[in-house]
Amino acid sequence: MRPFLLILFLLATICHSPGQASMNTDNTTSCHAGFSANPEPLQPMVIHFQDQSTGQITLWQWSFGDGSSTTVQNPVHTYATAGTYFVCLTVSNSDSGNICHDFMCISLTIHEPGTCVADYHYTSDPLDRLRIQFFDESTGNINRWHWDFGDGNSSDDRNPSHLFPAYGKFRVCLTAYNIDSLSVCNDIKCDSVELIQPAPCHALFTSELDSLNPVPNTFSFTNNSTGGPNRYLWKFDDGSSSSTRDAKHHFQSSGQHEVCLVIKREEHGSIECADSVCQTISTSRYFDIGGHLFVGDFPINNPVSTGDTGVAYLFRIDKSRLIPYDTCRFTQLGYFTFPGTLNGSYIIRASLTPGSMHYSKYFPAYYRQGLLWKETEILDLTQGDAYVSDIHLTRANDSLTGQGVIRGDVVKANSKSLFEVLPFAEVILYNAQLNPVLFATSDKSGQFVFAGIPFGAYHVYVEYPGKYSRLTAIWLDPAIPVADSLRLEVFNHDVTGFQEMSPAPFVTGELFPNPATNTVNLPVELAKATSIRFEVRTLTGQTAWSGSSSCCAGSNLITIPVRSIRAGLYLLLISTMDGSPVTVKKLLKY
Repeated sequence: MRPFLLILFLLATICHSPGQASMNTDNTTSCHAGFSANPEPLQPMVIHFQDQSTGQITLWQWSFGDGSSTTVQNPVHTYATAGTYFVCLTVSNSDSGNICHDFMCISLTIHEPGTCVADYHYTSDPLDRLRIQFFDESTGNINRWHWDFGDGNSSDDRNPSHLFPAYGKFRVCLTAYNIDSLSVCNDIKCDSVELIQPAPCHALFTSELDSLNPVPNTFSFTNNSTGGPNRYLWKFDDGSSSSTRDAKHHFQSSGQHEVCLVIKREEHGSIECADSVCQTISTSRYFDIGGHLFVGDFPINNPVSTGDTGVAYLFRIDKSRLIPYDTCRFTQLGYFTFPGTLNGSYIIRASLTPGSMHYSKYFPAYYRQGLLWKETEILDLTQGDAYVSDIHLTRANDSLTGQGVIRGDVVKANSKSLFEVLPFAEVILYNAQLNPVLFATSDKSGQFVFAGIPFGAYHVYVEYPGKYSRLTAIWLDPAIPVADSLRLEVFNHDVTGFQEMSPAPFVTGELFPNPATNTVNLPVELAKATSIRFEVRTLTGQTAWSGSSSCCAGSNLITIPVRSIRAGLYLLLISTMDGSPVTVKKLLKY
């Protein structure tokens, strides 16, 4: 028997018996025997056994293979001499209502102190697959190492790096010993080291037009080659080239161009594999866009200066998305241009800039004339240049005066942060008939304000290209002159269907007084004369009072009697007689 320093656990024989069940299978509980054996670091003949069995076990029976045994759950046993022993653990439960039985055996090799055990592991170099780094993990009083790499080469280094001549299997042996006591410390470990040749190279790439690049016909090329190449060469038919993994190239002339990719895998100066592929790339067509920005009957600064500056924004339509493409600021003759624009579908938005003479008098608008991006006309830029893409701004009602104030902030809905503000968003103010009257732009903090407006019913809506918002109803009167701390959310998905927006049948203010004792008042603004139905219900759905009122177009103040209703919390349901959507308010009766 070769001497060793460490304990080797040779699981050459592992035995398990199935748990023995009683005749009453309903009361049988399985248990499974398991254990580990570990030597003390400085006393390799002293073994610590650790029970790892599972189940409801009450009895442990150990047999150490040297004639000794014990019933201790986690015993420590000292072997007298080196050798291989058959160690078994039997577990059981003698409870008549919970019988189980199982055993496990392993062969355990014990070595005397002072012996040596040779061991090693290795890793390959990902950039040099034929080079292997070996690491000695031998234990004992060792001062010499000898490696035989199985290819006719050897080394006496402790942790050598070896370059094999070819791919394949090699039997590598490490001899670890103490030159002063070969009879005590001398061991050898041999293992098969397999070097697997990589797959052959296969050149492959994809190309995509960079549609948002201001430089026309700029393409991105993505390398999808296989086989682990580490050398690349892109060749373009205009004579230029690139040695990067991926490439980007601008074609200066329109038409078809040939692009080739050559790949190689090199190691130690030799080419292991090589491949190439060529593709024909067709460039896209580009056109010019231009148009006048009209305020009233004439473009700005045309035929005379109006003291205005315009800004136009171009958005490219990509499926359901709007992608910002270009921006143009202009004054001369009120004409904007977007030269060299990639063919496709676009929308154009234009407005006067802050500081312009007529800035607050005209809403920002889309081509040709529209306040909302979902309602605008799409510019189809596929057939040729579009030099008459005029935009007509809609006049705002800047003559409104009053004591009412509406303020709040614009935020992104469902943002990761608690409230992510949205600056430079347009907020449109509509009257009760859903006619636009004013607009405001949120500042850097996302805040907006409409000040000095008359009392009455209003709606606010956030218009942001490519985004969506909800229409929010607001009531202002002498009792509630300020609508403060509004939070208008902007979504990435449709939440309103506002392209079919139509005047609401009515808008309600807040109940007052609330709580109430005898009567409660409700302001109602109607687009046209109609009858309104009211119903006071308990929280359990029972009707406590119902009635109706004929209302005129415009502002109405409805008085609802609540004297006969018992004290408590109620719901007030409001609708038109023709079955319009029901508005619900909470009413507290004292």
